[in-house]
Amino acid sequence: MKLSYLFRSLAVCAALAPVTAPALAAETVTLVVSSAAGGPLDVLGRMLAREASATTGQTIVVENRAGASGTIAAETVGRSKPDGNTLLLTLDTVATANPHIYLKSNFRLSDSLELVSLLGTFDQVLVVPSNSGIKTAAQFLKEAGDKRMNYGSAGIGSPGHLMMSALTQDSGVKLDHIPYKSNPAVLNDMYGGRIDSGFLVIAGVLGAVREGKLTALAVSGNTRNSLIPDVPTVAESKLPGLENFDERFAYLVFAPKGTPAAKIQSWNTLLADIMKRPSTAQMLRTLDIQPYASSTTSPAQWVQERSQRWKRIIEKEGIRSDG
Repeated sequence: MKLSYLFRSLAVCAALAPVTAPALAAETVTLVVSSAAGGPLDVLGRMLAREASATTGQTIVVENRAGASGTIAAETVGRSKPDGNTLLLTLDTVATANPHIYLKSNFRLSDSLELVSLLGTFDQVLVVPSNSGIKTAAQFLKEAGDKRMNYGSAGIGSPGHLMMSALTQDSGVKLDHIPYKSNPAVLNDMYGGRIDSGFLVIAGVLGAVREGKLTALAVSGNTRNSLIPDVPTVAESKLPGLENFDERFAYLVFAPKGTPAAKIQSWNTLLADIMKRPSTAQMLRTLDIQPYASSTTSPAQWVQERSQRWKRIIEKEGIRSDG
């Protein structure tokens, strides 16, 4: 995947002086969200729209375009007029994983979109049904090695699919992948005893963990998660191949390619401010979103590094889709 456009876009933004909110045009803005209504991505999008509208005075409409792992939404925004009034909110997998999975697709993100902002990152948690008796990641991998187990995800190339592929490749343990259309469907079959495990968004399983329906074994990032601080990281298992395990995903905002640099910078500044506001901190915590701080790595570099990582995993796993 060509990511040079990301570096060019961010370099231009960095060279410009900060642009204040009034620089944004008065027209209605459409924020296209690459998920159905009600999920974490949608909730984040509606919060951003509400806060941005209150700051700029603009009307901001959230439009949900789910499907094809974010590609449908990305194509919609890529075809839009590059005037700064249409934005895409999506998972980073649209840029880091999809280009290596949807090889037959005519859509090329680098030709259609420009990165506006990396809003924040989120962990996933490895969970199993509580009646499985499994208490630790080490025990899970041992049992998975002794008897073939399965896991569910929200579909080919979804975060849960990619995360478990990373875990199995790094640990050398094989599991059978059962793709679903959504994470709630995975949970329903996990409760019903048809699915052995899964990597899922922490906010989405927190209630089930607290109620004793699921056991949380390990979080995917390199530090413990504040929502479930008693659950160790995968790396803390000290298992061979997993000592440096650190996998997260991110929320990105894009604009159509050719959007004026001043508009991109203005949105970048406003969105960064919203993500740091005390008024949004509790919602971000509830959604388990850690605002991104580019102290050592720029958003473009972060996306490029994730793309290289997922490319290796996807090619080794043979993950492909004609969708």
